[in-house]
Amino acid sequence: MNGQLEQEEDQNLEEYKALTSTLSSFYNFHKWEYEELIKPRNIKQASLSEQELELIPWYPKHTSDLEMAIGINEEFTKSLAMNIAADWGVSSNAQEWAACSDSDYDKVRSTLLQLSREWSTDGEKEREITFGRIIKELTDRFPNEKERQNIKILVPGCGLGRLVLDLVKEGFWCQGNEFSYHMLLTSNFMLNHCKFANNYSILPFVHKQSHVIKRLNQLRPITIPDVNPTSIHELATKNPEIPYGDLMSMTAGSFVDLYGPPNLMYSETYSSDPVANQFRNENHERFDVLTTCFFLDTASNIIDYLKAIFHCLKPGGIWINFGPLLWHFEDDSQTHFVTKQLSKGGALQSIPTIMKGLELTREDLIELVKKIGFIFEKHESDIETSYSSDIRSLGTYVYKCESWVCRKPSSI
Repeated sequence: MNGQLEQEEDQNLEEYKALTSTLSSFYNFHKWEYEELIKPRNIKQASLSEQELELIPWYPKHTSDLEMAIGINEEFTKSLAMNIAADWGVSSNAQEWAACSDSDYDKVRSTLLQLSREWSTDGEKEREITFGRIIKELTDRFPNEKERQNIKILVPGCGLGRLVLDLVKEGFWCQGNEFSYHMLLTSNFMLNHCKFANNYSILPFVHKQSHVIKRLNQLRPITIPDVNPTSIHELATKNPEIPYGDLMSMTAGSFVDLYGPPNLMYSETYSSDPVANQFRNENHERFDVLTTCFFLDTASNIIDYLKAIFHCLKPGGIWINFGPLLWHFEDDSQTHFVTKQLSKGGALQSIPTIMKGLELTREDLIELVKKIGFIFEKHESDIETSYSSDIRSLGTYVYKCESWVCRKPSSI
């Protein structure tokens, strides 16, 4: 019993450390921005001759403007950190929080870009191509708005929660799942602490040094959110028979750990924890629909993802996917140990593996999806879209994405 208590204490300590280090990265983000943006420019300026500075007289003023932009971002990131700390019952003294790494700060930088994608007018085009396609598929399949509350949808890798909110506004029961603390805390802030549209201003493009048309584009603020997240309560007044306020939920943790089948390999993202086991059992064949958007390629082991999708869908349930095949771990040679049964009836073994190594081609992935047991109803390839891009940039990365609807057989 003492060993179990010590294990639980260690787990709680790790979770507290992960939470507070994420809060620290938001709270102290302005310091990192200064090191990344202002300090290098000051060093560069000091190295230029008077004649060179005369050629670019705007340079010192632009550096000063960037410093002001950092201050505006600071107001937002500190507000987020303090509000979320209060929500989670964490000390309001940021000095007591765990330290964070440079990679944590970089995640805040990308979170600001993600806010532009999901929660600003700048992201409308990207949302229409991605979220819009998914929403249209579902509203076409389930045209009776009053009956949609009985359709249970799961959105793993839900990011900052916009797709979950938009599906709830259409009357669907929807559960989002997210693993990243940066995404979870920010989605919590957007959904619960933004009381009206255009509540906050941020400058997400200050770190974009290339493909910039003019300096004002780099320094332009965007306002978030573009819609009032609490507007679902207004919908409840118009349609009292639909309980909008009860249709949304969020879970924090690994998708395969919370929704996968039993007996996957035990690792950092799949545990033998009794609570996780119980939650997995409760989610077996629970959902009518599962939708993945820019999610599949976040897998180190895509087989586990596909097994988890199949496991939590009801017989006859549908899986809607949209996204590219930019395998996130293709350059990650980090070694870790997993516990797995290598042969049927054999004992569990601890074996080394690496993050990279299971990056499939489109052809191979489609074949694997079919072998898992799914039946393709629709499939479209090479749909072009960007991701968290600056719509005023001279250049951006364009993905060719896969879009499909698969069905789990009604009887197996």
